[in-house]
Amino acid sequence: MSLLLRLTALLSASWTVLLLGRKELVIGAALLSPMVCALANALGIANLVLAAVFWGAARDPAANRRTVYAAIAWLALKVASDLYDLLVLLPPSQAVVSLVDLVVSLALLVGMLEALPKILGDTHATPGVAPGNGMH
Repeated sequence: MSLLLRLTALLSASWTVLLLGRKELVIGAALLSPMVCALANALGIANLVLAAVFWGAARDPAANRRTVYAAIAWLALKVASDLYDLLVLLPPSQAVVSLVDLVVSLALLVGMLEALPKILGDTHATPGVAPGNGMH
C-alpha cells in the first residue's frame, strides 16, 4: 500500500506540474482565459496538497486509513471523470491526456482495492471462506 500511495502522490504531483507550469499542454492555448488560468492554478495547488498528504500517509498506511480511503475515493472519481471526458466532452485529438490519466488512475485504484484488506488487518483471510468461521 505504501508504494501505491507514493505512486498516487506522484500522479497528483504530475498534475500540479501540468496545471501550474504547462497549462497549454492540457487545456489548449486558445482556451486559456484569465479565469481558466486562475482555476487551473487553484486545481494545481490542490493537487500539490493531495500529493503531500498521500506521500505522508505512505509511511504508515494502517495508521492513516482515512487518507487511504480518501485516495481510493479520489482515484474512483478521477476514473469516472476521465470516462465522461473521453465519452462525452473531448474530441479525439484532445483526449490523450485524459486517456493516460484514466489508465494510470484505474491501475492505482485496482491496486489499492486489492491491498486494502492487508491494512485492515485481514491478513489471514482465505478466498471463499467467511472470516470468523474457524477455518484458518
